[in-house]
Amino acid sequence: MSETVSVGYEVLGVEPVLGAGRLVALAVVAVEVAGLVVTLQGVQVNRAADGSLSCAAPVFRHPRTGRWLPAVSLPQRLSEAVAAEVLATAREKIAQG
Repeated sequence: MSETVSVGYEVLGVEPVLGAGRLVALAVVAVEVAGLVVTLQGVQVNRAADGSLSCAAPVFRHPRTGRWLPAVSLPQRLSEAVAAEVLATAREKIAQG
C-alpha cells in the first residue's frame, strides 16, 4: 500500500541576471514534503530564441566529464507546478524592471 503525503512549494525569490546569455534569472524555491523543507537554489529561468521563458532545475558540472547535469530531479507533476510558479514570479519581477 502506498502512502500519500502533502507536498507544498513556495518561490522565495527571483533574482534577474544580466549578461549571461539565455539565463535571465535565478530563483530560490522551498519544497515541503511531509513536513520536511528542502530549499532549491539556482533554479534557472532561461529565454528561448522566440522570446518565451522556460524553467530548469539547478545544475552542477560533472568533475570528470565537464557536462552540466541537473542537481535535483522532481516528479514530473511537481516539477511542472514549481516551474509554472517560478515563471509567473519571474515574469512579474522582469516586468517591474
